[in-house]
Amino acid sequence: MFSCFFNILLFVTIVLVDAFSTSNEMYVCRKMRRQTRTTRIYASDVMVETEETSNTTSDGSNRDKAAIIFLHGLGDTPDGWSKLLPEALPNYRPKLSDVDITYVFPPAQNVGITVNGGEQMPGWFDVFDWPIGVDAKDDPKGLAMSVKRVEKIVNQLKDEEGIDPSRIILGGFSQGGAVALMAAYNRRKQDAPPFAACVCMSGYLPMKDYLDVSEEAAKKTKLFWAHGEYDEKILYEQQIFGVEKLEGSGVDVTACSYPVGHESSNFEEIDDMAAFLEDILCSEGPINQDVSKSAQVDSHKSTLQYDDEKNVLLYYLVATGIDDIVEKKVQIPV
Repeated sequence: MFSCFFNILLFVTIVLVDAFSTSNEMYVCRKMRRQTRTTRIYASDVMVETEETSNTTSDGSNRDKAAIIFLHGLGDTPDGWSKLLPEALPNYRPKLSDVDITYVFPPAQNVGITVNGGEQMPGWFDVFDWPIGVDAKDDPKGLAMSVKRVEKIVNQLKDEEGIDPSRIILGGFSQGGAVALMAAYNRRKQDAPPFAACVCMSGYLPMKDYLDVSEEAAKKTKLFWAHGEYDEKILYEQQIFGVEKLEGSGVDVTACSYPVGHESSNFEEIDDMAAFLEDILCSEGPINQDVSKSAQVDSHKSTLQYDDEKNVLLYYLVATGIDDIVEKKVQIPV
């Protein structure tokens, strides 16, 4: 009886000592690296704030604020990306730990997806063709609505956190990458400040026939585009075409391809993304980049073709603004 009691006591003691030692080691390691980070998930128009490990250093010194808005793919949620990026990026590039970064992961609303029989699922816009090649049909209205939502988040970051758009990275995976490209480059208002950079992972350039990159966006918003060479969902040809199109408009593109399919957990891509973000957010001074001749856009000239109903709808939703349409009762020819 005594022997049995002694063995149980010994076992419990060993477990407690082991647990205490492990938790203490983890605590010290994390505290030495960083303190608190804010990760934000936007559900509709409500912002939920959670405390995780952070990218401000333990000495409490002030750092320049920045933000990364990252959009998930079709049928997904922000959960995976919100756990991966805030941990992985500073782990791959420790300099990012010295930047006060707010990570924002908005969830897409449920939309009907045509190629899936109209089934409702989290998506940024409708999909009409599968796989998605260069000739795939676009959903201008869905794209425009998602771009407006991104712009609303950008305004919130400016008003509530004091983070200027020039310190905001727009990024996304798959469908989210397509929206990020639209929001960063296509048909932005003439007075809209450019973003720090854009990240497209396994995405594609939508509304390619109506691409209109402003001179400021081409000059100051660099692009990182990662894509799998064997992507069976968003074909690799999309990266080749999109990169050529954007470079032709003067955008500085870092394009990387990998011998993989449509994957969101390829850590080689995350490592390359971290290196790109380090160059953007940890540079000593402002980025000076000459604009190519192809990026010189006449601010008084528009490439809008008014006989294309889809393009007119996109133009009004993105450039005019949904609120303006409601208040001024702008007539949209659809």
